[in-house]
Amino acid sequence: MALYILPFDHRGSFQKMLLEHKNPLTPAEYAQLKYYKGVIWQGFKKTAEKRGVSDLAILVDEEFGLEIHEEAKAMGVRNLLSMEKSGKDIFEFEYGDWQEHLKKIRPTYAKALIRFTVGADNALQHSRLKELQAFCATEQIGFLIEPLIQPSEADLATCGGDKKRFDVELRPERFAEAVAEMHAAGVRPDVWKIEGTETKAAMEICAQAVMTNGKSGVQIVILGRGESMEKVEHWLSVSAPVSGVTGFAVGRTIFADALIKLRNGAYTEEQAVAEIAANYEHFIAIFEQGRAV
Repeated sequence: MALYILPFDHRGSFQKMLLEHKNPLTPAEYAQLKYYKGVIWQGFKKTAEKRGVSDLAILVDEEFGLEIHEEAKAMGVRNLLSMEKSGKDIFEFEYGDWQEHLKKIRPTYAKALIRFTVGADNALQHSRLKELQAFCATEQIGFLIEPLIQPSEADLATCGGDKKRFDVELRPERFAEAVAEMHAAGVRPDVWKIEGTETKAAMEICAQAVMTNGKSGVQIVILGRGESMEKVEHWLSVSAPVSGVTGFAVGRTIFADALIKLRNGAYTEEQAVAEIAANYEHFIAIFEQGRAV
């Protein structure tokens, strides 16, 4: 089954994008951000009306999206809940009583975004991820990891300090090493949400790592990283034919421009909803075309 995720669990970056600052929020600003997330949800529902919900999913935070989670579950939409505290270098739970939050919402998947540097001391992250994984297994909730692979100082030196070179030349291999380390530590999620690659061969390196000593039936979805439409189109096209890749999780590339235009008065709410739905459907079509190759 395909997994086309529309993620809008962004918190700090979402606030900065639309309000041009982060916390603290006034009550009016809080309501405004909640409204914008509702607009994204309306775009999702517009697509769901056309396609049905079997391949679609949402990823939204609890703070601004609790009612969206409730409505999604009532519609039979797979829902993902972000568990990490925003902007941390080492994974921390958003809430001290995170187990209660998971039991309250009971998402299809719990999602943990982590920043991972190969060769660093990752023991604390492994421990926290295993704690989350064990609880999800007990509660029959799926587990998704989003590892953002960070270059070491040696990696940057090899690439002349250029992070774009690191992405192309070293990140697929570092991702494979990171996955092997997590598997060895006992971290085996149901879904890996990973960064796109420039070539099919590079994605095959990533997919092989995920499927080696990983969980049976594991899935891979490709994230968008807020990149241009053209860049995400390329990532999806080269990744779609790779075994194990079942979909994507593209957010800001789908909704950012529409929401900014809505905020600035250049779009009505109806226009913003229509553009979000059209962009979401566009990437579904791109992925499905890539799978057919």
